[in-house]
Amino acid sequence: MVSGKTFLLAGLLALVAGGLAVRYWPGDERAIRNQLALIEEVGSKELAEPPVEALVKATRLAALCSDPCRLIVASVRHAGDYPRKQIQDRIVMVRSWYTQVRISLHDITLVLAENNTAVVRGTIRLRGQGSGEAIAEAQEFRAELGKIDGQWLITAIEFIEVLEQ
Repeated sequence: MVSGKTFLLAGLLALVAGGLAVRYWPGDERAIRNQLALIEEVGSKELAEPPVEALVKATRLAALCSDPCRLIVASVRHAGDYPRKQIQDRIVMVRSWYTQVRISLHDITLVLAENNTAVVRGTIRLRGQGSGEAIAEAQEFRAELGKIDGQWLITAIEFIEVLEQ
């Protein structure tokens, strides 16, 4: 016969195991949020970053994009599809404009669809040093993601024109 203590202990153990599974089980939303955290981490640049590290970070960022990936910049009326290698090259070029920069994402909303797609909206902020001057920029974005071969990749990103206040 099972005693009350054993039954209570088994119930608590099941509750803790269930809580841990929910907290740490890799779901789609958590996978996408991890991708966004990676953008903040490897997109940022420290002072005197070695060129090899810059290339590794650009490669990691480009790997978050599908091949090809659509880029839309509303403020200059630009739209195009770019292969991953070209995205990597442009990331290296843009990061070279800064001596140091910190990227942060804010006001993130994420909508998952049933067809293995998602839409992320938010604000990207860049703060740092350019060629002798301080940089502080913010831009709204909309990113479309698709689950390709089990991995969430950015299939399109649009930088939205916002009216100045």
